[in-house]
Amino acid sequence: MGELFNAQREATKRHRAEMLAKAETTGWTQHTEWHFSRVFNGKRMDWWPSGGKAMFNGRMIYGHRNVNAMISKLLSMTANSGGNSR
Repeated sequence: MGELFNAQREATKRHRAEMLAKAETTGWTQHTEWHFSRVFNGKRMDWWPSGGKAMFNGRMIYGHRNVNAMISKLLSMTANSGGNSR
C-alpha cells in the first residue's frame, strides 16, 4: 500500500511542476513560488497555477480549465475596456 501512495504522491508532484512551468505569469505579482496575484478592474485575483486554483471576488475557482477560462475572460474584458489590469 505504501508503494501506491508514494507513486501517487510523485505523480502529483510531477503534474504540479508541469502546470507551474506551463503557466504564463507575465504581468502577475509573485508572492511565493506557487502563489501569484493580479488586479482586474479593481478586483484582485489570487492564483495558484500549480494546483489549478484561483480566488476572485471572494469565490474559489477549481480546475485548471475553469481557472484558465476565467483568466482569459478577465484579460479580454480588460483589453476591451481599454484599461490595464495593473
